Amino acid sequence: MRRRKVVFTQRSRDQLRTAKTWWIDNERPVGILADEIEQAVDFLALLPGAGTPYPQAEITGLRRLYLRRLSSHLYYTFTQDLVTIRAFWHARRGHGPFSHG
Repeated sequence: MRRRKVVFTQRSRDQLRTAKTWWIDNERPVGILADEIEQAVDFLALLPGAGTPYPQAEITGLRRLYLRRLSSHLYYTFTQDLVTIRAFWHARRGHGPFSHG
């Protein structure tokens, strides 16, 4: 099984930084956040097609992977060689990160 390189857009890095700050400010075990992201990256590097297609955004091939322990999604696209994490978004917001809702 091929392992793809995984990269984060500036947008997704900013969203993860904001989430980390929230976890720290609210005295949550920030290690859970780090562990879930690390596990998701490892999973997507091997099986990027496993996420759910997200056609609501105007980004061709956009998919999302639900992170149960965080109640959040990673939104991403992939090619033969690369997985690009495009957003980190809490699932309960009622709209996705690429909508205007």
